[in-house]
Amino acid sequence: MVQTRRRWNAKRFGPMNVARIPDVCGVYLIMNRNREVQYIGRSCRLGTRLEEHLRGGKIPDARYFAAYQTDGEKSSKALERKLFRRHLPSYNEQEP
Repeated sequence: MVQTRRRWNAKRFGPMNVARIPDVCGVYLIMNRNREVQYIGRSCRLGTRLEEHLRGGKIPDARYFAAYQTDGEKSSKALERKLFRRHLPSYNEQEP
């Protein structure tokens, strides 16, 4: 079982909400307006990575995001894999 240290529930995918996420290791989910998961990613700079997605606009239906802080890269990988299998996001190219 993967332990998470902190969770940020689904918030509007906008600059003010993304700016509140610190640069820690973790996993993030990007969702559409129906809160269906479109993309799952991991990073050890969670806040910065979410800002990059916000500026990049490669996921056109992005309306919400959620994030989980983990203890490090190894637990981030495990959680990403678990969430990927649960949600089967449409914008991820392959299973992690």
